[in-house]
Amino acid sequence: MVWKLKETMDAHGVTRYAVQKEAKIAMNTLRGMYDGTTRRPDLDVLGSIIGALRRMTGQPITLTDVLTLEIGE
Repeated sequence: MVWKLKETMDAHGVTRYAVQKEAKIAMNTLRGMYDGTTRRPDLDVLGSIIGALRRMTGQPITLTDVLTLEIGE
């Protein structure tokens, strides 16, 4: 699992505080995803973050803009 949330937020000039408020989630939850330390993401939380990013950027943000799966050998 590779988190891309930081890159997506940085590319759109969106702060953690703004996303946290718009998505109505705990800052610690967002921080873990932003820093890439979250290992078991909640789907409802991911949906809230993606929805917040869509509203804030006006762009069609998708799950793959936030998180990808890389399967190792």
